[in-house]
Amino acid sequence: MNYVVDSNVVAKFLVAEAQSDKAEAFLGRWTQALLDVLAPEILPAEVASMLWKRVRRGWIPADKATWLYEKCARLRIPLVPIEDLAEPALRLALRYGHSVYHGLYVALAEKSGWTLITADEKLRNVLVPKFSQVRLLAEWV
Repeated sequence: MNYVVDSNVVAKFLVAEAQSDKAEAFLGRWTQALLDVLAPEILPAEVASMLWKRVRRGWIPADKATWLYEKCARLRIPLVPIEDLAEPALRLALRYGHSVYHGLYVALAEKSGWTLITADEKLRNVLVPKFSQVRLLAEWV
């Protein structure tokens, strides 16, 4: 199976919260070569931003954020350049009222024909049934 993985799934892999076990299982299957994943090249910046926000809110110390980012980098999720994804992402954002950043993941899923796996229920609810290849991490088995 082939998946475009979004930053919400990677965040749950890094930081213990609801559905972290599913994110660990999902990315664990990828590290075992039981499925394929890719992401737009914005993924590392989104993960870094998520970690920064947690530090600013006092939820984790800065050194832990750095360690978690390094853990993410060690995953080596294949990243796809976003130049060809930006315009379709903008169109998706304008049409569905979601951010361009989220649109990059959706545009990559459309372009590649792969399934988008997300932990963002709002995104999924906005896109389904228009995009049948969007799946929630919570529904992943």
